[in-house]
Amino acid sequence: MARVKRGEEVYERIRGRILDSTYAQNSRLPSEPRLCEEFGVSRPVIREALARLRVEGLILSRQGAGTFVRAASMSGEDRLAPVRNLSDIRQCFDFRVALEGEAAFHAAQNRDDSDLAAIREAFDAFANARGRGEPSDDLDFAFHVAIAEATHIYFFASVIASMRPHIMVGMELAEELSGIGSTERMRHVLAEHEEIFEAIREMRANDARLAMRCHIDASRHRLFEGEAPGPKKKLKESVGTETSPTQR
Repeated sequence: MARVKRGEEVYERIRGRILDSTYAQNSRLPSEPRLCEEFGVSRPVIREALARLRVEGLILSRQGAGTFVRAASMSGEDRLAPVRNLSDIRQCFDFRVALEGEAAFHAAQNRDDSDLAAIREAFDAFANARGRGEPSDDLDFAFHVAIAEATHIYFFASVIASMRPHIMVGMELAEELSGIGSTERMRHVLAEHEEIFEAIREMRANDARLAMRCHIDASRHRLFEGEAPGPKKKLKESVGTETSPTQR
């Protein structure tokens, strides 16, 4: 039997409690640390689940007050057509290069210490799972969600969470084609994640944008064309001289 992924399981369990009124409408959800303890998972996994529930309109966050239940609405996954073929996967990567590059840029500008800790925790959980040879695409996605949350711009986290089914198709396919135990591939992927984290930690916004764009472009390249570094170098050359309007 396939292993039930932690993020998916936590999401389904919290969602079920909302729909059966265990968590009543307008009530405040337990804190993230309490949910972590209850479900036995890391904070990035909880944050990924909560991000999906926000997209679906089941919960909302109030600055300084916590996360609250609200009336159910249409599932966020219904807002985008499902991935149908390889062309759709390529287009998803193209969109992510632009979207998540800007998310990393704003995360580097706006992150606070708790955001940085969440990104680091997500990265460590991902790296540890890969080191044990375990499926880790849900933890990889949690890393990207943590960065989107660190922007403190609602729309980044909302859009990325709503794209989860589409993004996961590419992540899962990459794992199937390359093999979890591919040491060289794992080394490149972890180095790319580390580069993104360090740029955000040091608040180097342009470098964070470039590192994220190169990572997603390299992921696309690994999936469709192999391990050669050509497209990553080309992308760096094409965007490396860009300057954000806020840094001119």
